[in-house]
Amino acid sequence: MLQHFFSDYLVKLQETNQQWWQDFKANKMAANSPLNQAIQAVNFEDSAKFFEQAVNQPTALLQLQTQWWEQQMQIWQQVVLSGNTQNVIEAEKGDKRFNDETWQSQAMYNFIKQSYLLFCKTYMETINAIEGVDDKTKERISFFSRQMINAMSPSNFIATNPELLKLTIENNGQNLLKGMELLKEDLQSSADILKVRMTNEQAFRLGEEIASTEGKVVFRNQLFELIQYTPVTEQVKATPLLIVPPFINKYYILDLTEKNSMVRWLVEQGHCVFMISWRNPGKEQRDIGFDNYVLDGVVQAVSVIEDITGQEQINAAGYCIGGTALASAIAYYAAKRMKKRIKSASFFTTLLDFSQPGEVGAYINDTIISAIEAQNNAQGFMDGRSLSVTFSLLRENSLYWNYYIDNYLKGTSPVDFDLLYWNSDSTNVAANTHNFLLRELYLNNQLVQDKGVKIGGVWIDLNKIRIPSYFISAKDDHIALWQGTYRGALAMGGNKTFVLGESGHIAGIVNPPAKNKYGYWVNDSLDESADEWLANAQRAEGSWWTHWDQWLDQFNPESLVPAYTIGSDNFPAIEAAPGSYVKQTLPIVE
Repeated sequence: MLQHFFSDYLVKLQETNQQWWQDFKANKMAANSPLNQAIQAVNFEDSAKFFEQAVNQPTALLQLQTQWWEQQMQIWQQVVLSGNTQNVIEAEKGDKRFNDETWQSQAMYNFIKQSYLLFCKTYMETINAIEGVDDKTKERISFFSRQMINAMSPSNFIATNPELLKLTIENNGQNLLKGMELLKEDLQSSADILKVRMTNEQAFRLGEEIASTEGKVVFRNQLFELIQYTPVTEQVKATPLLIVPPFINKYYILDLTEKNSMVRWLVEQGHCVFMISWRNPGKEQRDIGFDNYVLDGVVQAVSVIEDITGQEQINAAGYCIGGTALASAIAYYAAKRMKKRIKSASFFTTLLDFSQPGEVGAYINDTIISAIEAQNNAQGFMDGRSLSVTFSLLRENSLYWNYYIDNYLKGTSPVDFDLLYWNSDSTNVAANTHNFLLRELYLNNQLVQDKGVKIGGVWIDLNKIRIPSYFISAKDDHIALWQGTYRGALAMGGNKTFVLGESGHIAGIVNPPAKNKYGYWVNDSLDESADEWLANAQRAEGSWWTHWDQWLDQFNPESLVPAYTIGSDNFPAIEAAPGSYVKQTLPIVE
């Protein structure tokens, strides 16, 4: 039976190998791309610095080597010689790679698992033990070493994964044949690195199962569409609310299925909600810059909302890099000495001070950024598929390799999950904008400097902002480290409220009250140290949404007003939400 499978498998492999090779030559999975060469050059330079220090610290290396040897022998004696399957080395909390009971009950697999975990532990401890290496270099070495080590995990290979081996035998290898077809499809739809599918991409339709909150597009320019959502209450809170989503993702992360939609919840609370839906740029939009997102995006949207509602001020909220654009717009108003167009500002997992960006900092290096800039300039944009994989690899075991195993080795179809559908719906970033973000914000951290960023011909200063602001961050955020977002809050002027939610960059924000899943921490004082703030904070049950809604209420008159009409004479409704821009597919680089 197994022999028959391998015969079929080899025939199928031969049939598909030629196409795969053509894809490889067309720079699908291009190992020798300029960006990969830059990463290798940085790794080589970092490794040279590391080993230069390591050779002068033989005592530390000997101690770690001795400790590894002793523990390795302990695993051998306990598991292989004594048949005791108790663990000498435990997997880290949340590591699900070795959940199958065979990893524990069978001596061979138990030995493989524990030896691998010990190797990982010793490798990372060795990096941390060597003194004289600067923190940034150590962070990069640790990150890329972790990527290599986790790619080598025995759970990723059939021969060393008991669950996969059993499944392959029981299914006569059909799981691998099915997985091969999925892999072929994913290779064809990937950019320069394999983008592993996370969910059933046919399960959701925009405007139907997701992004379905009723509304109209009331404005469109070359950069964005503005959606005004239909009120569900006869009266609404007088001050309208503009949401600025990140332009590296599609807006409907805040309008997923009905039960997970923040937009729907806000409308039900009586808010008049407007949402920016950014265009998905191609090479024709290569010259669009960050200042365009501020002026032609946020500032333009504010003017449209003022015209439609008749209000002179609005509340505004920005998510991730959308919050960065929002803060820049407010600072622009201040620099131009204009009237306060925005009454209050809220920032969801937003970095303003980029000195502590989290694990994405592994890519923040002049050599790597120069290679990315060259790649962006050549094609006119940063490919959204590559961005998506980069962010997934920040949590490689839970957001990459687990799907690799399920799809290609188990041959199972991904589940229907609205959040993962959104995560797979990639968006490009215009070359000029992406280059600016990487070099001026991430690398040079210019936004928090007195005269660091110029918008519309004027230097902006976040400290000149005087309106109240609300910062919500997530404790386990791996994209915008909460300690980094806290530093950004300190850099802004005005009255500030900082709240820390549980979970990560997405789940920590998309946390509907009805689910009562994650809590949050509050502290009225804004200490100089993020860790000190948390030590003095109090944890609250339930969603931060209700806390934020109560905070917003202070910027609305006590009485409600009749619900605003959709659009105005100057800005009539164009089409039904979710509009056209959100449905744009990625321009593919041939």
